[in-house]
Amino acid sequence: SSSPGETKLLASEIYEILQSAGKEEAERAEAAAASCQRKAHFFLGSNNKRAKTVVLHIDGLDDSTRRSLCEEALLKIRGVISFTFQMAVKRCVVRIRSDLKAEALGTAINSTKVMKAQQVVKTDDGGELMLPFQEDSSVLVEENTDIPDYLPEDESPSQEQDKAVTRVGSVTDGLGWLSTAANFLTRSFYW
Repeated sequence: SSSPGETKLLASEIYEILQSAGKEEAERAEAAAASCQRKAHFFLGSNNKRAKTVVLHIDGLDDSTRRSLCEEALLKIRGVISFTFQMAVKRCVVRIRSDLKAEALGTAINSTKVMKAQQVVKTDDGGELMLPFQEDSSVLVEENTDIPDYLPEDESPSQEQDKAVTRVGSVTDGLGWLSTAANFLTRSFYW
């Protein structure tokens, strides 16, 4: 019942409405992403003056033996607070003291001779930039020489696991529902 000119006009109006709604949605999504980045940035402790976080991309980090080799190399460095591995993307997130240089981490990992580390840095536009560590770097790495041995990973230090102490035949037995509930709790849970 309408002419082709009206149809084109209505279609162009609908198209403009959809485009403006899409732009508003994109702006809201960008604002949400920026707030998430700020939250994640805060969570990593960037405001802490005594510690910083370094992300390393490690070529050769393929299996658990190389991971343990990398752990040993990082544990020897004085100033490493903690580290976590992301094996799927060959990354290691290392938390270090602020006075420790990232080159020390690269030197330690490159000293394994089977892995090569690069530092991952965020660019202003949100991308990632890989910074290789220099091969002939003469960074002085202060090593932990007096590391204590870790405790064995046994479930419990208790030697006599088949013996437990419990009260049998209390004075309050048979005095009502409260004592029944108390006895049930006493016998059910290991104190």
